[in-house]
Amino acid sequence: MHIRRTRSAATALLLAVALIPATLTTASAADAPAPTPAAPGVTSGRQSTDPQKVRDFWTPERIARALANEKKDQARIARDATLAGAAAEAPEDRVRSTAPRLTAEAPRVLPARQAGVSATAAAADVPEMPVAQEVPFPQNAPAIVVGKILYTDDAGEEHGCSGASVSADGNNTVWTAGHCVHPGDGRGADGFYDLVLFIPGYRESLETPGEYDAPWGEWVAQSFVAPEAWTQDRDYEDADLAAFTVEAPAGYTNLTDTVGALGYKFGYGSDWPDIIDSGFPGEGYQRTDMDGYTQFYCTGDVVDAMDWNPLDNRLEMNCDMGGGASGGPMATPEGQIVGANSHAEVDDQDQRINDHLYSSDHGDQAVAVINAINDAN
Repeated sequence: MHIRRTRSAATALLLAVALIPATLTTASAADAPAPTPAAPGVTSGRQSTDPQKVRDFWTPERIARALANEKKDQARIARDATLAGAAAEAPEDRVRSTAPRLTAEAPRVLPARQAGVSATAAAADVPEMPVAQEVPFPQNAPAIVVGKILYTDDAGEEHGCSGASVSADGNNTVWTAGHCVHPGDGRGADGFYDLVLFIPGYRESLETPGEYDAPWGEWVAQSFVAPEAWTQDRDYEDADLAAFTVEAPAGYTNLTDTVGALGYKFGYGSDWPDIIDSGFPGEGYQRTDMDGYTQFYCTGDVVDAMDWNPLDNRLEMNCDMGGGASGGPMATPEGQIVGANSHAEVDDQDQRINDHLYSSDHGDQAVAVINAINDAN
């Protein structure tokens, strides 16, 4: 998980707006229609590795290395995130757009076998639970909508994240953090990670500890979409989010029919009550019982991380999940994603200092990504 040393102000994203025609004669500028917001740019890419080769690659030994890297990479990632945040605070970048915010939403979708059950039933009250607990019945709906993401970086090292099936055209899309699919190093489409695999309902094997079970199949990534603000600028405040499509393994129709899909509510602000946050952490704040194989969850309110700063609309939640939970969904009780685990805070010795867990703002950038996924399908 990406860890931050300080709560730096957000990178301001300059949204293109429709200009009032220069030839206006009888109408004044005040009478002109409101400017139409333009979507931010996105970067798209594909994973060309043969799907069976991807599945065969992930042996228990390689997964063990991925889980180890989830823990030990955090100091390096913290330094990178701090540098990126400092660069984003250059005065010339700190311009706030006045364009209207984009919005997009969709309801959650139940697995095909539960198609007759209402997906819009009233949600129960969600208690405040910042100390993560193991998800009960993790191989059953609705928990199986969340899964483990495995990938290799440019050096061939193994890593892990979390993600969730999300409602999108094509019924084969996963939502996660941008840093789980791309390093944000400016390479654009060439920078997406390789050997990316999504395993819903993932768990350590009960029969053979150290191995894993994939009771709902192994879904190989096909195409990626991430904000240009992530792939080019590594923007943690607004753009550490991404989506990718997957190929159905033999015996399955599509991801949504198999495990269901969370809906989404993007562009509606950073304050949300009763959020459920889940993922597969390999560690946590003052925790020793997280292993990267087990799905945990927190509950509670999400607030604007810096409500006094209009340039920083990150989501902040009290949750002690750590590395490995990156990309896991922050979702409403109705099953709509409003954020994805991105980073926490550490001190100068790279030690986490609190249980605050942050998501990038899921506003215009998230809308642009989900729209691009839908357009491609």
